[in-house]
Amino acid sequence: MQVHRCRFTDYVPQAINAIEYAPATGRRPYVAVGRANGDIELWCVKEKLVYEKTIPGVVNGSLESLAWAHQTELTADDLELFDTEKEREQAKRRLMDRAPRLFSAGLNAVIVEWDLARLVPKAAVDSYGGAVWCMATNHAQTQLAIGTEDGHIRIFDITDDKLAYQRCFDKSKTRILSVAWSHDDESIMTGSADGCVRIWSVGTGRMTARMTLPREGRDPTLVWAITVLKSGTIVSGDSRGHVVFWDHIMHVVQQDFRALGADVLCLVADADGHTVFASGVDPKVTQFKLFVGGKPAGGPGNDSRKKAGGRAKKWQLAGIRRYHTHDVRALAVSSHLKRDLLISGGVDTQVTSCESRPFPNENPYRQPCFPPLNGVVSVAMTGKLILQRQANVLKLWELGRAEPISHALGGQMESGQGLQIYERQRDLLRMELKTKTNLLSSTISSSGRLIAASDAEGPKLFSVTRAEDGSDGVHVRRIRGFPPENFVPEYSENRGALHMQFTSDETRVVVATADAFVSIIDISGWQQNEFATIRRHCQHRNTRGEVEADAGCSDVPTHPGDAKNILPAVADMRTITSMAVSDSGAFVATSDSAGYVVVAGLENKGATVLPPLAPRKQQDEWPTALAFATGDQLVLPTNMNHLFVWDAPRRMFTKWSRAFGSSNIPKTYSRMLSCVSGVAVNPAEPNCIYVYATNHITRIDLTLAPGSHSAVLNIHKRKQIEQDIIAKVVEEKERETSERLSEWSQSKRKKQQHRNTSADNSARMDIDGDAASAADSEDMDSTISESVSVRSQGKDWEGTIVARLREAGINVAEPHNFRMTERYQNLMHASFIDANTMVVLERPWTDVSSALPAAFHRHKYGS
Repeated sequence: MQVHRCRFTDYVPQAINAIEYAPATGRRPYVAVGRANGDIELWCVKEKLVYEKTIPGVVNGSLESLAWAHQTELTADDLELFDTEKEREQAKRRLMDRAPRLFSAGLNAVIVEWDLARLVPKAAVDSYGGAVWCMATNHAQTQLAIGTEDGHIRIFDITDDKLAYQRCFDKSKTRILSVAWSHDDESIMTGSADGCVRIWSVGTGRMTARMTLPREGRDPTLVWAITVLKSGTIVSGDSRGHVVFWDHIMHVVQQDFRALGADVLCLVADADGHTVFASGVDPKVTQFKLFVGGKPAGGPGNDSRKKAGGRAKKWQLAGIRRYHTHDVRALAVSSHLKRDLLISGGVDTQVTSCESRPFPNENPYRQPCFPPLNGVVSVAMTGKLILQRQANVLKLWELGRAEPISHALGGQMESGQGLQIYERQRDLLRMELKTKTNLLSSTISSSGRLIAASDAEGPKLFSVTRAEDGSDGVHVRRIRGFPPENFVPEYSENRGALHMQFTSDETRVVVATADAFVSIIDISGWQQNEFATIRRHCQHRNTRGEVEADAGCSDVPTHPGDAKNILPAVADMRTITSMAVSDSGAFVATSDSAGYVVVAGLENKGATVLPPLAPRKQQDEWPTALAFATGDQLVLPTNMNHLFVWDAPRRMFTKWSRAFGSSNIPKTYSRMLSCVSGVAVNPAEPNCIYVYATNHITRIDLTLAPGSHSAVLNIHKRKQIEQDIIAKVVEEKERETSERLSEWSQSKRKKQQHRNTSADNSARMDIDGDAASAADSEDMDSTISESVSVRSQGKDWEGTIVARLREAGINVAEPHNFRMTERYQNLMHASFIDANTMVVLERPWTDVSSALPAAFHRHKYGS
């Protein structure tokens, strides 16, 4: 098999400015990651981080802070509105059933609430004070506090789905850089650019205390971060690199630590308030722990909730780790999940996670610097072109070519051996689109003649033709009239396409929109700017209101879904996350974040909603990718690294899937921290698929059992183990044979010596030649028999090798399925452009880091 190993893509991700966990009261644990350009990534935290979707930011936008809110308690007005306790309980249950709300703010002086299903702004209000540097919700989830450029704290009312300006606190001298609420919601703590930590009364809006930090040099100290512990202790991080613990009653310093060599940009504390993490420009993560009576607070026999009496309480520097190469701008820690994950991010663009309890002994897992499941790269199979999108820019390359090799020579070459390149890749196009938001999706047709891209306002279609003069450039023309007006109904307010894909014959394109419509558009007349919507599938729209509206459509054949009792928390987060079109042009498959998978016909109205991969109430499992294999079999890898295969023509799971889909998967595969982000199919291997994640490609034969649960899957590691075991056994065999031969030789010498001694002591010296010849013959027979005996006493060396390989996880009696290679890292895409010809696109971290700004200079000893 030939592999085009491509590293020429120049995707440069944006810095991470904010990370926030969703409230623990939500149905599914989320964490939001805000990028510097305004993009917001939503990750689900289920034993590990699983990427779900990206909310596109405004072109040249800004994001400085994020805040979640999930109101679960009734306000005073609500308590007066509902008379009986039963009504109040029902109202409270309705609040609990809603999805959490997400807010963002930045230097553009606008606070935005996001629609987490349609990935567009739900509401936006002015900050009334210029750039917003910080933002936080109170613990009752009813008010939002922001710190602005003009030095004011402003409060916004967020009860009952509102986002309304409420009041403004007294003015401070300089901008407010950090803000935090006390646990009783009666006070707000702020850090400012004048080196002061202030305490404000929420009731009066006036400052009640001010604590000033010393300067280092002429410039004032900047209080970049502040947090309040459950005990009331205030913790601040400043531009001196200090982390300061303040007494909230006496308003004096309790303890002061020089935590970092430069600015402390972020602080986070666990729910109990016993552990604090800090990081910043000096990119080391520092941990502080509370000790009571010399023992860690909250440890066995040292419950800090009990009165400490005369036991001293002290904070100590407990651990330091360097997880990042550049500034760390955001930290978040969860205390309500099975695994308490500490998540960090910053200028080096990587989302890094590790368990917080064993810190600093826990090794981190670094997510790729690009969205792993968002399809930022697509490949034209027959045109041998690669399309990449970033922000509002599209780039196009043509693959290079290698010298052809004969079949005989290919069989003699080693795995991974490079081929002679006679034509390198060519940069064909860089196109900046005039859009209001960053691009949601993009795709290229198989021949490379058509490119489709979409922002939040709607999709666009372009034709691509090569230059007639034979140069490397191409001519691009936007095709007017696409999409047709009726590709979504009139009542659909969101026309942005989350996913698009051309059919193999390039006569149709399938578009999945933000309002969960799956539209099939005829583009066979694109040269005459003629387009028509063939049909719409609406199976992902299954609330009663959506079904009733879709059933009334008559302009285009529309197939509404089945009305179901879906909780608002599910409907408000539901987004189509994956789509695949079969090569035969018969089926389109889509899946959403609620776990629903729909297989619909392109030519007819038939559609099948697959049985749930996990119980609906748990919502623990959902597909991370979709792809059609040979015979219109739909492959569904999941977030739990299970693998299901659906036979679309027969409308049932395959026999292999029923037997092995969610069980008997080798643990090396199922326990990987990365989820499958795509599936590739080799036309030369109709029974096999290649699934890939950011750090591996695995070949799976769907006619074979997965093999042993503890099997070694990595083909390179497997080969090394086999070589090591065989070499060791051969060495043992040679050593044992040598020892046996040595013993036999010594025994022979002793017998010879004994015979010689006996002959010397004998009185009869008249041995004739015949007797001597007989003795020599007896010695030869003895030598032969003893040599045979030595060889017959050896072990079953072949059986020894087989047994040791089995102990090491390699069973030679079983075929090796789930053949994995980890040779490729930071994988952006993998697919086949021809039989036995694969394209693999990597984005090495060294290439990304070279495009980043300079990191904090850390003086090294001896340099």
